This record gives sequence, C-alpha cells and structure tokens, in this order.
Amino acid sequence: MSQLPEEVLADILSRLPVPPLLRFRCVSFSWRALIDGPDFIKLHLNRSIEARTNRGLILREDNHLFAADLDSLHGSVVVQPEQIDHHPLWCQDYGIEVWGSCNGLVCLSNSLDTLTLWNPSTRRSRRLPYASIEFQYPSRNHEIRIYGFGHDIVSNDYKVVRIVKIKGVDDDSFDYEVKVYSLRSKSWHRAGKFPRYRSLKRTAGVLARVMLCTGENYRLVPQPECSDKNFYLYLQSLGGCLSLLCNYFLDRVDVWVMRDYGVKESWSKLFSVAQSSVIRPFHYVRPVTYSRSGGEVLMEQDSSKLIWYDLKQKRVKNATVRGLKELTQAEVWVGSLVQLDGDVESDGKQQQEQEERNM
Repeated sequence: MSQLPEEVLADILSRLPVPPLLRFRCVSFSWRALIDGPDFIKLHLNRSIEARTNRGLILREDNHLFAADLDSLHGSVVVQPEQIDHHPLWCQDYGIEVWGSCNGLVCLSNSLDTLTLWNPSTRRSRRLPYASIEFQYPSRNHEIRIYGFGHDIVSNDYKVVRIVKIKGVDDDSFDYEVKVYSLRSKSWHRAGKFPRYRSLKRTAGVLARVMLCTGENYRLVPQPECSDKNFYLYLQSLGGCLSLLCNYFLDRVDVWVMRDYGVKESWSKLFSVAQSSVIRPFHYVRPVTYSRSGGEVLMEQDSSKLIWYDLKQKRVKNATVRGLKELTQAEVWVGSLVQLDGDVESDGKQQQEQEERNM
C-alpha cells in the first residue's frame, strides 16, 4: 500500500466508513495527514452522500438518544438500536433536543439552553457560547426558541440560526429576533428579520436552514398548485431538497419536492399517503430520508413509529425498531470526518460527573 500513489490510496480509503479510517490514522504519519486533510474529508463526505452510504439514524426517546444503522431497517430484520451515552449533553435531568444534522454534524440542545455541535462518528464536539436576547418586550409572558442548523454555501461555513419569539399579554402582540452562530468566526451576530411569521413551531427550523442556503437572505418561496386548499402545511428537507407536506387531516398527506430551489415550476408531487394505506389512522407523517436505492422513503408517523413508503408500488410497510418504549424523533445523519475547529472529545458521563464536582 505504501507504493500506491496518494490519489489512488485516497480513492480506496474514501469508500470506507469512519471507524476503520480513525484506526488507519495510526498506520503512519503520512496516512494520518491524508485522512485528516480537508481534500480527503470532502472526498469521503461527497462519496457517502452521492452513494447514500455510511448513514445512520439518531432516534430520540424522551431524554435518551439511540443510534441505528439505516440500511438494516430494510426487509424483515428487527433493529435493536444502541443507546448513545457519550454525546456531549448526556444528562438524564436536563432533556435533549436534536435540531438536525448536516454533513455528519448534529446540533443538540438541552432544557438549560446549552447548544452543541457534535460529530457522532468522531465523538468530537463544540459547545456554543451563550447568546443573550437583546430586545426588550413589555409584559413578556411566553418565550419560544427554535434552532436551525446547516451549511451556508455562499460563505462555506456551518451556521446555527436561533429564532426567539416572545408573546405579549395577548395573542396578537409578539416580537422576535434572529441570531446566527458562525462556526468559522465562533461568534453570534444578529440577522435581519423575515416577514412576520405567527406560528413559530419546530418546522421553523427548516425555515432557518433555508435561510442559510441563500446567504442569510430571505425570499418568498412559491407554493405548488394544489387543487384542494384545505390542509395543514409543513416544511421539511428531503434528500437535499425543500419539501412541502400538505396534511389533509384524517384523510391523506401529499408530499411535494422542489427540485430547483426558488423555481415554482420545479415543484413535483413525490407521493400521497392515504389513511387507508397505513396500519392505523395517523395525524401526520414526516419524510426522513430516501432509501439507499432511492426507491423508498422512510417516514416518521405521529412521532411514534417508522414506516417505509415504496414510491413505485405505492405501498407502506413497517420499519421495526425494538427496545424503544416511545419514538419521539428520528433524524438521519451521515458518517463523516468533518471537523469542528478547536473541538473536544465528547463523553457525556465524564462531563456530567465533572460538572457535579464543580457544583
């Protein structure tokens, strides 16, 4: 292997998952320099994304996180996910939220509003500095915080968007602010406000990620032409494209995908799931990711179970996960070597013990 040209060696190694690559860093100084290099990290990531390999699921059950291999969910195999007790915010008392993943990095927060970027493959993480709420609102009685995480393609920077909404004494009075954390500058800054958005729910995290795709600018995105307007609308991200869920309550869910961002004519209806096609009635379904072949879509149903939808045969089947009492959330992530500059190794248990000793 030492006689191979570096580009050939890089091509071979880029087809491997992260765990053996981390071990191969110990082979020699030259291998370590190659695997840690930005060109190889980008090559490995792009190959995994294009081939839909090295992907896993992060499953949340209340305050606990579990990991499962995505490809193992196919067929009749019953998947037993492994509990993750090494993530940087591991603590049974403070809850956990997963705000999305991008290129192998996962954004986490807890009930103390501690925010962390984490690479589960390398177990490296970076805790973000506290960002104060700078505006004052009289008689504020309710505060909602929503986060979005993604890659700003304009500045080639990983960013976290925080949207804080504060309601006044009545339902019609509210204000909000938007702040953005830049991994490159390691700091927060205020961003411009988008058009007033009254219903600030978790799907606003997708709105925040869309904002990053346009260099922290806002624009109106045209909706597809739907024949029936009586539905609940949800924004999602599916396969790197903006997707729209039209939920006709207790009837069906239509899933649209925008192939060319910002172009109305690029909307296409990917599929429609009717109540009669699933095992039991549902309130909503949420696309998570495509299968490796691209012929199926994994969906989260009512924050309680996972199902596969076959795009060709238009049929639904269960993805059996054992060991979870209640599935709260499912997020897909890709194994990568993407680095967090100045990161630290994540061991939630040791971190919790250290914090308890310092109390």
